[in-house]
Amino acid sequence: MAHSPFQNKTPGRHLAVLHRLSSAYLSPRMRSLGLKRGWIAVLIEVLERPGQSQDILCRGIRVDRAAMARCLFELENAGYVTRREDTADRRQKLVYPTQKALDAADGLSSVLASHNRALFAGFPPDLQEQALSILGSMIANLETALTQDLA
Repeated sequence: MAHSPFQNKTPGRHLAVLHRLSSAYLSPRMRSLGLKRGWIAVLIEVLERPGQSQDILCRGIRVDRAAMARCLFELENAGYVTRREDTADRRQKLVYPTQKALDAADGLSSVLASHNRALFAGFPPDLQEQALSILGSMIANLETALTQDLA
């Protein structure tokens, strides 16, 4: 039988399974903090770099503007972020964490550290770094491919 592209040995299949398992691991832990799993990347960006515009957040997290707008709307309504007009460009809103977000940061960090420990259980430090390097290269490869597709 010829090699099937649908076999379980593709990176896409492994990444999809990893994504679903990570979701199952993170969702209940995030819920216990009053957070949604889908807020993680945005909340981290806003906590680490307050005052970014929505466009810069989109590029940093690699999501489209509509998805970012929905996420920021939810985070704002839940009291985790505020949006303020950019004095340099009044068309832009800058996103800042609220005290509620700052208060949730330690819990969020703890959940993510626990997730990382589960992911890397049994991996020596050099293999952990190698895995992250490979994933980074895969991301770069897809970004290049997407850029070429758009050209």
